[in-house]
Amino acid sequence: PATRLSLTPITGRTHQLRVHCAALGHPIVGDPAYGIYGEASPNGGFAAHVMDQIAPNRASLELQQQINDFVVETKLKMCLHAKKLSLQHPVTK
Repeated sequence: PATRLSLTPITGRTHQLRVHCAALGHPIVGDPAYGIYGEASPNGGFAAHVMDQIAPNRASLELQQQINDFVVETKLKMCLHAKKLSLQHPVTK
């Protein structure tokens, strides 16, 4: 099970979306850095007991492991895609 979200980065960087989702206990599917076995700190660096308090409805460790196993087996890439891109032109605005 996964949930589709509509996220809007303030800085325009996907890293912001990735780290905040992980900190809430809902890492982006297939995220190599902030996923369950990612290179960065899982859960945004918070200890499990802190996560229990601030995000009690987060994805369980077992569910995150099952999702990770599926990602590895199917060779999925990170599931972070833009539906719409926009920018303000620096000259014509």
